[in-house]
Amino acid sequence: MHCGFDFGTSNSALGIHDGVTPVLLPLEGQHRTMPTALFYRPERPAPDLGREAMQAYLGGDEGRLMRSIKSVLGTSLIEETTRVGNRQVPFTAVLHDFIAEAKRRAEAACGHDLTAIVQGRPVNFVDGNPEGDRAAQATLDGILRSVGFKHIEFEYEPVAAACLYADQHAGAVKPDTLALIVDIGGGTSDFSLVRLTPPGSDHGRTRADVLASTGLRLGGTDFDASLSFYKVMPLLGLGLEVTEKKIPAPRWIYSTLSSWPRINTLYAPKAERDVRWLAETAPDQPEFQRLETVVEHRLGHRLGADVEGAKIGLSNAASHALALSYIERDLAPELWERDLREVLTDGMARLTGGIDACLSQSGVTAEQIGLVILTGGSTEMPVVQDAVRARLPGAEITPCDTFGAVASGLAVEAARRFA
Repeated sequence: MHCGFDFGTSNSALGIHDGVTPVLLPLEGQHRTMPTALFYRPERPAPDLGREAMQAYLGGDEGRLMRSIKSVLGTSLIEETTRVGNRQVPFTAVLHDFIAEAKRRAEAACGHDLTAIVQGRPVNFVDGNPEGDRAAQATLDGILRSVGFKHIEFEYEPVAAACLYADQHAGAVKPDTLALIVDIGGGTSDFSLVRLTPPGSDHGRTRADVLASTGLRLGGTDFDASLSFYKVMPLLGLGLEVTEKKIPAPRWIYSTLSSWPRINTLYAPKAERDVRWLAETAPDQPEFQRLETVVEHRLGHRLGADVEGAKIGLSNAASHALALSYIERDLAPELWERDLREVLTDGMARLTGGIDACLSQSGVTAEQIGLVILTGGSTEMPVVQDAVRARLPGAEITPCDTFGAVASGLAVEAARRFA
């Protein structure tokens, strides 16, 4: 049986086609999307996945949390190992564990072996590195084969969302509508420009002809990192000088603590010694004591999750209080929506630059775009929607199943390719 799989930086989903419509399969209880997270416990090799992984970590269980694992594809990290308890686990094995278990759960849900797959991928796994991009797809292809898929094809994630829109809006599309799909997930921002043609001789289906696709390595985890680095890390000493030595606190510590994939590297002995030195050298500076608490008690991912929650909260309210009493009693800084917009200024400029690159590649002007289709969790942020609307003011902007559109579109494509 064939399927479509959206292996995302933050969330993943897998869909099949029942002959009439795409169906997302439950991967975690009744949930049809699952956080792309694993939690390895010292006493057993099989990890917890998804929400269970996050709950185990935040609940204080002993073990190692892995999140944003897709981001290692196309980087040198994919060739390395990471420490889990007393053993070293290759990053390829971490990806294998997640994808294999997602496949097993999907097969249990539909009652069939899944052997053929249309796998979603970003337009660029890495920016400006075609060799790294090819290597990333090859690595993912190898992992898919190792878990039992025999027939594997790839499709750009925004193109998959366009396929779903075309499938669901047969007869409701104006002739030759130019539509831009904006897919902003946890790790990448991808754009595809398509021409939508109403049903004719194409078996009653709206056709989506792809004119251009571009992408950049920018997503929700980068937005989290910016908010954390500029608005939260100063509470832990970023920007301060160690009074006694008259030297600035090392910025690398704070950039590492702001990055989900790199947080665990702060728990290595040398990094721990550097943090301890700051706290011991400046005992009268509470910021460094907070930093030591975070590192000593392995609170980095918990802090990261709270910053992510603040980002989401600031998409719906003018302010958000961070409850950080687990670091220091009564520590509860207030973050404001204007703070989020401020730290994302450069990110929004890169985002609109990605849109411009897609338009330039296709030879289409902004004024010719009639429809913008938004998908991916980060497109729910008002600052993102405002940036897209400012660049394409004449287009109709419509959301398309924030977390499920890509997997559903991949299932549509799987039905077409493997029928």
